[in-house]
Amino acid sequence: MPKYNLTLNIKNSDISCRHGIELLTSQEDRPDRFFTPQAQETIRSDLQNQTLCLINDVHLKKIIQSWTEDIKEGYRDSTLTLDLPILIDQTITQLNETGYQTIPPLIPPRSSDIEPINGELPPLNFA
Repeated sequence: MPKYNLTLNIKNSDISCRHGIELLTSQEDRPDRFFTPQAQETIRSDLQNQTLCLINDVHLKKIIQSWTEDIKEGYRDSTLTLDLPILIDQTITQLNETGYQTIPPLIPPRSSDIEPINGELPPLNFA
């Protein structure tokens, strides 16, 4: 079975990753039969793990479409460059902090340490 490789480069960075698949002879002429939703999710997961970038549905569709066209034309190696956001930037809003949540007690200021500046006391408004 022939092996087809996709190299995904991340724009404006030196991050690059590869994903390979093996197609049957019947799938070489119709590679869209190979790219089932389950296979697409496997590809998305593998590429996200390698690049640590978020691959949304639009990016995944572009990757699959480009790769499918290259396979139909007979290319065994395909290269695609995309501008992908970093995965941590997208998931930071889902962060759930479980650390120490109690507010520490307030410490009142010591007014005995306040000295006059240029002959007058500074205002003592604490509100």
